[in-house]
Amino acid sequence: MTIKVIALLLALSFVAQPAAGAQSEEAPAGVLDLSRDLRDVTREVAGQSDLVLARRSNEAALALQPGHPGLLNNALLLSGMAGDLEGQLQALERIAQAGLAFDLDRLDTLAQLQETAPVRLAAIRSRLDRHATAQGRAETLLTVSLADSLIEAIAVDIETERVFLGGVADRTVYVFEHGSSEPQVFAGPEDGLYSVFALAIDGRNRLLYVASGSLPQTPLRDGEVPGTALFAFDLMTGGLMTRHEIEGAGRITDVTVRDGVVYAVDGGANRVYRLRGPLAEPETVATHPHFGSLQGIVVTGGAIWVADYAMGLWRIDPDTGRAQLVPAPQTSLIGLDGLATGPDGTIYAVRNGAEPMGVFRIAVERGAIRSVEPELTLHPAFGEHGEPTTLNIEDNRAFLVANAQWSLFPETRDPAAESSRGPPVVLTWPVGPLQ
Repeated sequence: MTIKVIALLLALSFVAQPAAGAQSEEAPAGVLDLSRDLRDVTREVAGQSDLVLARRSNEAALALQPGHPGLLNNALLLSGMAGDLEGQLQALERIAQAGLAFDLDRLDTLAQLQETAPVRLAAIRSRLDRHATAQGRAETLLTVSLADSLIEAIAVDIETERVFLGGVADRTVYVFEHGSSEPQVFAGPEDGLYSVFALAIDGRNRLLYVASGSLPQTPLRDGEVPGTALFAFDLMTGGLMTRHEIEGAGRITDVTVRDGVVYAVDGGANRVYRLRGPLAEPETVATHPHFGSLQGIVVTGGAIWVADYAMGLWRIDPDTGRAQLVPAPQTSLIGLDGLATGPDGTIYAVRNGAEPMGVFRIAVERGAIRSVEPELTLHPAFGEHGEPTTLNIEDNRAFLVANAQWSLFPETRDPAAESSRGPPVVLTWPVGPLQ
């Protein structure tokens, strides 16, 4: 308990600083670890009925990870344990303001809350009901017979109207010709690929970039060593043009191309790389002690934007490498995965680490987030075991991998999970300028 209490005191001191929180790049290292320590403290002292300390440590963790769904739910639970109806109402308002879903009817204190504050509770319910209502429309572009591939990546070559999908569990890039739902192998393990996490098309050089790395789910051959690399294939011939292996890389998990310049995310080593051309040497643009779990990447508004599953959305200056975690107005950005940009520079973000899952429009202006609005949520194609993961926008249309089904691909073989897998689904819908 001593070490955990020390961690709690340090965290409370850290949060109290004027430039505090994960928003400051000058803050001490280890924010995510500190938040985890605080959660351990919360569980332990709550079990000892020290609800004052439990609530205080949970709030400190929330200051480090604003909008974290689990921590917001903890605040609600701890207020209930303390018999604090006002605290419960405040916690519910924070959940609703963060754009998250919650079933009010599961609360044991619902009748008391209704009697105490009927108007506030009605406003909370109205907002939560909106979050629990499906938003947006999309049509199915592809339903493909690749249930055992764990399709995670997508890219669309608008010039030839071909769709590329990448598999984690079979280390393969597939191509679908216009109007066809029959997969053809474009590249695979014989080309040196590990699991395929992301795809991006370089229209200027007519290349397909593949972010590839290793996980426990990666089927390695006998004697094969896990690894990670960024590949570039000729779009027309399928030939491998170049393979970039980067010293110290952990797992390259996403890639995007802007005007022939390539940007890649290393989710294993928490770095962002840049290649100024297909044959250029990769350079590290940014690394940061507060990076937690880097996912999608886009370039818009003169900046690099990277989704962090555990922390939110980072803005990186491409010239200096300075990284800032950008707060959103009353909206949770925890659980973001793939990113794409619309025709007007709006960021479209896939959220699968919080309910409701789906795609959200993030309007950015002068380095700040102006608004976050649902674009497509709670679509039936997400399925019982699936989740949307990656998104591509081309020619004013969005293309979404709707049901990656990671939960059905455990690290060790599970026949029951295997029998539950369904065919991957790609959704599409038109996007336009944000009004």
